[in-house]
Amino acid sequence: MPILAALVVFFAVLFPRHAVPAQPDAAPSRLRVVGLEAHPELAANVMKLAPPSNLACDAPEVRWRAYLREARAAATSALRALGHFNATIEADLEHTEDCKRPVLRIEPGPPTLIDVLEVEIEGEFTRDPMIRRYLDELPLAKGSRLHQGLYEEIRDTLLNRARSAGYLDAHYRRRELWVDPATNTARIGLHLDSGPRYYFGTIRVEQDILDEDFVARLLPVTQGDPYYGEALAEIYRNLSASGYFAEVRIDPLTEQRQAQTVPVDVVLTPNKRTAYGLRVGFATDTGPRLGADSTRRWVNRRGHRWKGNVEFSPRLQRIESNYTIPGRSPLTDSLDLYTRLDREDANDIVSDSARLGAQYARLRNGWTQALFGEYRYERTEYGRQPRRGDGFVLAGVKLGHRRFDDPLFPTRGHSLDFTLQGASEALLSATDFVQIVTRGVGAHPVGRFIFKGRMDLGLTWMDEFARLPKSLRFFAGGDNSVRGYGFEKIGPRDERGQVVGGRYLFTVSAEVMHPIHANNWYGALFVDSGDAFDGRSDLNLKTGVGVGVRWRSPLGLVRLDVAYPLDMDSPSPRLHVGIGASF
Repeated sequence: MPILAALVVFFAVLFPRHAVPAQPDAAPSRLRVVGLEAHPELAANVMKLAPPSNLACDAPEVRWRAYLREARAAATSALRALGHFNATIEADLEHTEDCKRPVLRIEPGPPTLIDVLEVEIEGEFTRDPMIRRYLDELPLAKGSRLHQGLYEEIRDTLLNRARSAGYLDAHYRRRELWVDPATNTARIGLHLDSGPRYYFGTIRVEQDILDEDFVARLLPVTQGDPYYGEALAEIYRNLSASGYFAEVRIDPLTEQRQAQTVPVDVVLTPNKRTAYGLRVGFATDTGPRLGADSTRRWVNRRGHRWKGNVEFSPRLQRIESNYTIPGRSPLTDSLDLYTRLDREDANDIVSDSARLGAQYARLRNGWTQALFGEYRYERTEYGRQPRRGDGFVLAGVKLGHRRFDDPLFPTRGHSLDFTLQGASEALLSATDFVQIVTRGVGAHPVGRFIFKGRMDLGLTWMDEFARLPKSLRFFAGGDNSVRGYGFEKIGPRDERGQVVGGRYLFTVSAEVMHPIHANNWYGALFVDSGDAFDGRSDLNLKTGVGVGVRWRSPLGLVRLDVAYPLDMDSPSPRLHVGIGASF
């Protein structure tokens, strides 16, 4: 006990009660600015630069006066930054019943106007069209009110753009802002010497999985090209987008520049050579879905790639393999050699098909362009009819354009896909035909509403339609067609009532969505209409209307729709469910 008492006395002496800071009796008062009601920009800048008034109401008078001096000095700087050099500022304290409040009463005075504005560029940079446009649209002009922030923006922009464009030695010969408060005028003089332009020197790439010449084809620049900052960003984007590398490090050696060249070091860390993927989902059209794939990111040092994919659902099973040979421009051009096996069993139609083909594709101005040729053999059984097998040598072209803000849940953008294909009996095909298939999808927000539209169009020209396999015929109805009707339940029927598909297809859809909870849950209203048919006189549009819910879940999009068919003898609502991305 004596020891405990001694400790109590020791701490009492070391930390006396009067050393504990007292809590303020009231919250600190906020600075009030008077006189700038007609000048909101000036008032906002004063409040931005003024120090916070953290003094308690019972703070000593000397501390309040010190704060007022700081606030007045800050207000003077804030006003001068926006061109007011003859402002009158009175700093005072307002006394209330229980506290004090600092006040600045400000008369801004006349603004300072720019009397002389001289912006000159010396050197090759003057021929750059980008900088010419910037000089034509400077944010300051002769006769305008001085704004020191905009002056600094012009000063820094000119220098940064010159260096980004490859003029690494750019510097100012003259850089001045002169103000005459007596006349409320200002003079600005900027004289930039861009110096010589630099070019890419040796580009050293450190990696050991691909041939050097192939990696060089991934780079957007070569030695001797003009040096500019955006090119470094393009190098990074190209190498990252190629999929071969997990990490890309670019080091422009500007300190080692000489003879107007800049060497660049690129260090690449290889990606995992093989990647695996697993997908699960559910859709009313297919039932539960399971998919798996394996990707060989590089097969050899020439950058060839391979991907295998399997998909299983009660209605559809698929196995496919794709071997990709990069073209001269590896990121935009490729030759794909593919094979695919499909089995589909739906609506009393059983179809087995095998494909072996090649496709050359390239990307130009946002459009994917492709030429393809394949041999397809397909055996189809409609109901109890005898199974029939036919082979076709198909050839055609594809065009596609896609631009969405979110690939899984788009709220703005569009896509267009167009395919023209055909076969000839003279070229080892069961019959002659020409076919066009196109789909357009669009989404556009208006306020909090999102409007979406879709249209599908299919046209087939041929004489022996009975020999056309199921995969080349048109059907309508289902989750992604005319909702309210079963999967592929809309189309021409045979004498037994079996849907056998048509020569032509036309479907349209309109939908509007609105958030109902946060940004992850949306409600939807929609109307779909369409038909698959054999001739113009056979067109009989089927229409479905309904409501739905969309959930942007952590695992992917979940979609639930209840649709009501308007063109059935005994209509009843139909539920359409989609979980996860379609395969």
